[in-house]
Amino acid sequence: MNKRHHSYLLTGFLVLALASTAAGQYYQNLAPEGYSMAPPMQEHLYSETSVDADSSWVEEDTTTGYQTYTIKKGDTLGSISKKFFGSTQQWKKIASANRITDATKIKIGQVLEIPTTNHDKGQGVTYRQRTRYISSPPSTAPAPMTSLPLPPVTQSNDAVLYSESGLPQIILPGDVRKRSRTEDNHVTFNGLTGLVNTFASYPLGENLFSTAFGMTWNKITRRDGQRLQNGEDGDYWEFPILLTYAGENFEVAFKLPFESYDVFAPLTYNFRDGSDSGMGDAQLRLKFSSQNDDMASSLGLGAIFPTSDISIGNTETNNAWEVFAGLSSKRKEGGNFHLNGGYQAGDGNTNHEGIFVNAGFEYDPNDSFTFMGELNFYNRINNGRSTDLVLGMRYHVKPGMSLTLATPIALSNDMFFGYDYRLQGLLQYHY
Repeated sequence: MNKRHHSYLLTGFLVLALASTAAGQYYQNLAPEGYSMAPPMQEHLYSETSVDADSSWVEEDTTTGYQTYTIKKGDTLGSISKKFFGSTQQWKKIASANRITDATKIKIGQVLEIPTTNHDKGQGVTYRQRTRYISSPPSTAPAPMTSLPLPPVTQSNDAVLYSESGLPQIILPGDVRKRSRTEDNHVTFNGLTGLVNTFASYPLGENLFSTAFGMTWNKITRRDGQRLQNGEDGDYWEFPILLTYAGENFEVAFKLPFESYDVFAPLTYNFRDGSDSGMGDAQLRLKFSSQNDDMASSLGLGAIFPTSDISIGNTETNNAWEVFAGLSSKRKEGGNFHLNGGYQAGDGNTNHEGIFVNAGFEYDPNDSFTFMGELNFYNRINNGRSTDLVLGMRYHVKPGMSLTLATPIALSNDMFFGYDYRLQGLLQYHY
């Protein structure tokens, strides 16, 4: 009985096991491939709220487009270029973006646009980027900074841009820097802007003062057109002081000459020894200019005051008035022509009554020298006529300062104290 009962139990377990196996095989055949009978996992977003000790977040701003920079004392376009581009060679890009034609004319406090990309002006954008480093990068000492060497000076055409406060100069090879128009203008021996005796129709500059000291010497060789005889001799000296102020399209010139005569002509002249020295006639001139990029014209008035205390000669000291006009070319390259003339009207037997005509040409072969040629014609009613060919040279010592040397050669001269040639020198500085 017990054996039969155990047999029934064993048979029931076997039947149940077979049934379970068959059911599992049936469901496996019905399910699609890749399907799992396990309950599905719930999808959720992962958010990290803590940062390990060996990870870090870095925020940095990236700017593209134009940036701005305010010029500080001591800055030059070269130094600003080095700050933004790492080299002084990009200064032309900064100058072009800000329409700067003269790199030396930048001012403290001026705001510059720095073209760091190809974006148009005003299109600069700043991006903020946040980056996580899982492990901190190893810290290393930065490489020592080495200054970039300046390009060597290879020739006189290399431009030198000077900075303020005695800072080192920046030399930019191959970029020729011409003298500005203001630096190139200097005064004549009557104080007006021009060559030697021929004045120019444009002014010296704008809001400029000029001071000049000159010297003129000639050997007196004639009296009223008659040449002195053997054994006779004479010398004439003049030391003018010239003061000039130039504004916009006008200038005022003042000349105060000191003169000396030393004549020994017992046969030709009416006394054996004639010498006299002292102050000459002071002269004041006002010139108005009208000009464009290529030409300039001028009209002026002058007054000559009877300040001379010299009695030698055949004329008297008296007031005189002067009116003059001129025309000048203003070419950037090559030479320039100047033509002017005027009339002086005096009262009585004065030395300053008559007309004068001047024609001059100047040429700048380089930034250091200017060569000049002139024809000067004078017709004084009480003092004769003269025509001079003038050859001159002007040495530009530094911007605004020059030394002028000239030799007028008399083509004809029948003045009371005539000469064959003269030597002239003028040192001038404007500021």
